Amino acid sequence: MSNRDRFDSDIREIEKEIINYLLKSIISSARGTITSTILFYFVTRKDLTQSELKDLTQYSVGKISQEIKNFVDLGVIKVSKRSKPRIYSMESIMAETFSRAINLLKINIKWEPKLSEIKDELETKKQELLNLDGYENIKNIVEENLFRISGYKKVVNLWEDLKKKYEKI
Repeated sequence: MSNRDRFDSDIREIEKEIINYLLKSIISSARGTITSTILFYFVTRKDLTQSELKDLTQYSVGKISQEIKNFVDLGVIKVSKRSKPRIYSMESIMAETFSRAINLLKINIKWEPKLSEIKDELETKKQELLNLDGYENIKNIVEENLFRISGYKKVVNLWEDLKKKYEKI
C-alpha cells in the first residue's frame, strides 16, 4: 500500500494545508523548507519509507536520503532494519523537539576548548594587548560565552533526561 492510499483525498488535502501552514510559520524558519517538510510529514504520518516521502514531497531520492540520514544521526527518527523497504519512525514529537534543541546547544558547547584557549592567551599576553583598542571587549565576549556554555551543559543534561522520558511515552 503506498502512502497516497493511506488517507482518503479529503484527509490528504487537510494534511497538505496543515503542512503548508507550518511551513509558513516561525516553526520552520530555522530548519529550511526541505528539512521542515519531511519533518512535518513524520509528525502527521509517524512511519514513512523513503519512497513514500518522495511521493508526498516530490523531492529527489538523494535529498530525502540525506535528510533521513541527518534525522537518524540526530536521533530524531528511528529506522526499522527488519523491513524492506526500511520504515523510518518518529516515536515522539516532544523527544524530537528536545533532540533538535540539544543538538543546537551541543554545537555551541563544541567551542568551549577554543574559547578557553583564547581566554588563556588573552590572560598570558595581557600586558602587551592592554594597549590595543578592544582588548577588554574581546576578553568580556570570550568570558560571557564560556559562562553561557557552562549553562548550556546544564540545560543539555536536563533536556536529555526529559527527552528520555518522552521517548518512553
